[in-house]
Amino acid sequence: MSTRTRPMVLDGRSVDADLEQTPERISRVQLAILGRLADCGPMTDDALIAAYAAAAAAHPEIPTASPQSIRTRRAELCRRGVVCATTIPGTSAYGRPATVWALTAAAKEPQCLFT
Repeated sequence: MSTRTRPMVLDGRSVDADLEQTPERISRVQLAILGRLADCGPMTDDALIAAYAAAAAAHPEIPTASPQSIRTRRAELCRRGVVCATTIPGTSAYGRPATVWALTAAAKEPQCLFT
């Protein structure tokens, strides 16, 4: 007899979480990430996650997102060429070296990225 209390996992991801990821939601998270980088300047993933959480708490139109989702959306933006790694030395929340991310010149008009 099974007493499963956790969601079923498929390829390392929760099926429920995967179903919540729609193109519209992903775009909204990406736009919020671009907004945090534009407002706050270059930052590590830990700082980006904290800035995103603060913005989501203050603005109900920003969807909540897990730290992993924020890192994934930032990586997608890197692959699209609108966010890039810098040579600025960064430190993680655990005191380890961390990459500092910044907007590229291609990110001047973030609204046009999703049309």
